[in-house]
Order: sequence, then structure tokens, then C-alpha cells
Amino acid sequence: MQLIHGIVGAAAVLVVVSILGGLALMILAARQLDRMEAVDEIEITQRTIVRTLERTEREVTSATVWDQAYKAMGWTIDAAWADTDFATYYHEQFKHDLTFVIRSGQVVYASAGGKRVSADALGGFPAEAAPIAADVAAKARAARRAGKLSTAGEVTRTGLMRIDDEAYLVAFAAVTPESRAVADLYDGPPAIVVSARRMDAAFVHQLSDDLGLDDLVLLRRPGGDPPKVTLRDIEGQAFGTLAWKARNPGLKLLKSVAPWLLIGFLVLAAAGAVLTQRVAEALRKLEAGRLELLAAKEEAESANAAKTRFLANMSHEVRTPLNGVLGMAQVMAADTLSETQGRRLKILQESGQALLALLNSILDIARLETGAVRLRSETFDLSALVEASCAAFSGAAAAKGLDLTSDIAPELRGRWVGDPMRLRQVLGNLVANAVKFTDHGGVTVRVRPTAKGLRFEVEDTGLGIAAEDLPELFKTFSQVDSSMTRVHDGAGLGLSICRELVELMGGAIGVHSTPGQGSSFHFVIPLTQAVSDRPTLRVVR
Repeated sequence: MQLIHGIVGAAAVLVVVSILGGLALMILAARQLDRMEAVDEIEITQRTIVRTLERTEREVTSATVWDQAYKAMGWTIDAAWADTDFATYYHEQFKHDLTFVIRSGQVVYASAGGKRVSADALGGFPAEAAPIAADVAAKARAARRAGKLSTAGEVTRTGLMRIDDEAYLVAFAAVTPESRAVADLYDGPPAIVVSARRMDAAFVHQLSDDLGLDDLVLLRRPGGDPPKVTLRDIEGQAFGTLAWKARNPGLKLLKSVAPWLLIGFLVLAAAGAVLTQRVAEALRKLEAGRLELLAAKEEAESANAAKTRFLANMSHEVRTPLNGVLGMAQVMAADTLSETQGRRLKILQESGQALLALLNSILDIARLETGAVRLRSETFDLSALVEASCAAFSGAAAAKGLDLTSDIAPELRGRWVGDPMRLRQVLGNLVANAVKFTDHGGVTVRVRPTAKGLRFEVEDTGLGIAAEDLPELFKTFSQVDSSMTRVHDGAGLGLSICRELVELMGGAIGVHSTPGQGSSFHFVIPLTQAVSDRPTLRVVR
């Protein structure tokens, strides 16, 4: 009997130890999950602040890298222009609270709440911003002396600042010309635009909603209980803290299942094991849900950044050809047609064509990014498609004295199944670029079979591209050389559209280039030869 009691007692002790050990492990796991949750919240908050600053920088530069802005901030400050294109634009479009312009350490223009004000109304902001603006101005002056224009000569700096006991997201940007002709109009001290958004209660509330943080507050000094993020100003000095209430999902979950754990303790090991398994499964689901939430937030932030970049670039890129169309239309409306008006009519037509091409490219990018483009499956003649793509640019090639030829493998001639419209768009874009950037020699279009499909290659004897510029070539709004693309027209959209369309068709695009020796753009897409054009076997009896 004593032996049985001993066995039973040992079993009971073993069960108790097992259950208590399992409970201890669950407590440790819950605490670890809580710590992971806090770390993730801190990382997301820090990343959101950084991305907000990056977005603020893009918002400011959308109106500073611009010929009109450079003219307005030239020898004579055009305050009326700044009222519309700086003060009102930044405040209404992006909710900036303060915008002012510093030149040679002096405030030459100031606005608050979208309205022009005196420099005194800015409080201590100009004095705090002056040293940083001087540094940006020195770099902008150096870039201008080096002949850099447009985005190549863009100089910015962003960060947090604490001014008059208020926290701000601040962006500094030098006013930069796009063209050499406008740059030569003014060679004085650079104008630095300073635009700031106050981190007020509305900003903190919006940040709390976006990140899903409970009781988020902005403390005026470093400190507070975790979880928290210490705010550092543009010089790296701590000046405040974002703190919020820890959610502790692990401990909350553990408390919710405590009655089940007690039942499990009373009904011995079986119930304890079942409950332990259920808690572990609940923790796994919670972790999976957290990861899905993080992924969804990252995707939403990327989409929002793309939208901001698209709208900012579109508004300024469309302006130049549109002004040309409207200006020439007004001139022709006032006169009878003459030789001079004929030349102006040509300018009107070219501006309209440039505007139409740019709008089409922007709309293609928008549709591709939103997944609105759908491929069609049609039967088409490959040789006719390639020849038509070349014929569209034969006139431009002949005008430059270039040889434009096509070379299709004999076994590929015939009908194929795919989307001829999108294939012609990609091939035509590559041929257009080759003709545009080639002054001597010629352009050759080749089509060859590969194991993964058909390989299309457009080879030219043009300018070539430096190796360090190749990784940026297929990005949206990317231009290898801003001055060169201005000469040849373009907004940096064509190759990005080609990449999106090729990938949509299940293929891949690439480029090989040597400066001074030409370039070879190629893409491979899986196409199916039409059944009627495939060779058949004849059975001989």
C-alpha cells in the first residue's frame, strides 16, 4: 500500500510539476510575445517618423526643383508667386504650418497657415534654421558651380526641430533650376525654402490611428515608461518622447485562459495538456495576425508614397508642354496665318504631342500600379508586328541618316499567340529610345528563340550608358542624365512601363551597354506559336 501511495504521490507530484512547469513556460512565452510586440511597435513608429520626413522632403522639392521657382526667387523676390506656389500649395496640399525662404541668412519671404506674414511672426524659427540653411546653401552653390541642374543639383536636409517649445517636422530645400537658360538668369546666393509641419495634437492623434497605438502622447522631454520612442532633433540631440500604453497581448491572453488552466490542474495532466495546446495555438494565431498587420501596413505606406510621388511629378511635368500649347493658341487667335504664325503653329503641335505622350505614359504607369492592365490573347503575325514597330520610326531614323533594320530567325516567322498591342508598345518604346539617342550608325531589332520563350533585342550604336547608372534605368521617373533627357525629351517613364509590361507578360527585361559604343536592350517573354503554323508529321504507309 505504501508503495502504491508512493507511486500515486509521485505521479501526482509529476503531474503538478508538469502543469506548473507548463504554466511557467506559458508565462515566459507571453512575456516574450509582449516584448516582441513592444519592439515591433517601436520599430514601426521610428520607421514611420523617418518616412514622414522623407515624404515631407518630396513634398517640398515638388515646388523647388522648378524653373519658375528659380525665376521667382531670383534677384527680385516675387512674393505674389510665392503666396500661391509656396505658402498656399504647401499648406493646402500637404498641411504644412510654416513656410519661409532664407537667403544669405535673412528671411526674404515668410508664411504661416498658408498666408504671408512678417519674419517676426515666425518666432525663433529663423534663428534656429539659419545655420542649417547656410549649410544647404553652401552645398547648393557648389552643385551650381559644378553645372548640376534639376534633380542632379537638388540639395535638401530634413529632420525634427524643437522651436518655441513646439516640435516640428522640417525640410530644407535649395531652389534649383531645371534648365541651363534659367540657371544663367541668376547667379546670386541660393534661396533656401524651409517648410515645417507642427507635431501637434492632431498629428499625434493621426499617428496613433495609423499605427494602432493606445494612448499615444508626445512628451516635451526625454523619458517616460516603455514602450516609447525618443525624438532627436536634426542635430541628433534628444528633445522629447513619443510614449504609449503597452497592450501586452500575451498576458491578456493568459489571463483569459486562467480558468481553463485551473480546471486542467484539477483534472490532471490530460486537461492540462489540451489547454496548453490551445494556448499555444492561440499564441501562434496572434503572431500570424501581427505579421499580417505589419505586412499590410508596409504595403499601404508604399502605395501612399507612390501616389504622392506620382501626383507631385505629374503636376509639374505637364505644366511645360501645356503652357506651350496654350501660349501658341493665344497668339494664333489674335493674328492671321503667316510664315511666323506657321512656325508658332509647329511649336503648338509639338507641345500638344509632347503633352499627349506624357499623359499616356502617366496613365499607363497608374494603371499598371493599380493592376488595371489586363493582357489579351490574340493571334498575330510576328514579322508584321516587328516591321510595323520599326516602320513607325523609319522616318525619324532616315532624318538622322540611321540604318533601321530587323533580323528575325526564319523558324520564328509566322503567327503567334499573345498580346500584340502590349508587345508592340514595349518594342516600339525601345526602338524609339534607340533612334532618339543614336546620332551615327544604326539600330537593329533581332528576334531569336530561347528555352524560356522569344528573345527580342534592340541594339544601337548610340551614346551608351555608364555601368553605375544601369540599376536606376528601369525605375519610375528615373533619368540617367537629366540634361541629356531634357534635350531629347522624356519624363523617365518609358523604360519603367516596358519593365512593368514585360513582367506582366511573364518575362524579364535587361540591358547591356558601354559608354560611347552603344546599348542593347533585350527582353524575353513566353509566347506560343499558333497551331496552324507549327510543323506537322506525315505518316507514310
